[in-house]
Amino acid sequence: MFGGFHLAGLHKLYLGQRWWCLIYVAFALTGSKAAWIAGVFDAIFYLVQNPDEFDANFNEGELLEAGAGMFGKASEPVSTIAETLRDLDHLREDGLISEYEFEQKRRKLLEKIQ
Repeated sequence: MFGGFHLAGLHKLYLGQRWWCLIYVAFALTGSKAAWIAGVFDAIFYLVQNPDEFDANFNEGELLEAGAGMFGKASEPVSTIAETLRDLDHLREDGLISEYEFEQKRRKLLEKIQ
């Protein structure tokens, strides 16, 4: 059963594209070479893609620092996050963003500290 399967489409799980993964697996299980060919095209596309563009598309724009390790997220300096929070608070006080938007962005920034 797994002779021609070769883990086709599992890269789509990493990228958060579950439906595409199921399509790849369905093609692989039918014995079609379409999943293998599509996987090769995906590999070429992702390898020649600009790393910044890849991060923006699939990693929510978060870049890894050199010392962060392969699986660790780079944390922004606390001073940068504090400055951004101050700017957001000014926008909220001026009425340019709502209280809800401020709270969402504040939580997202505070998660980066941890």
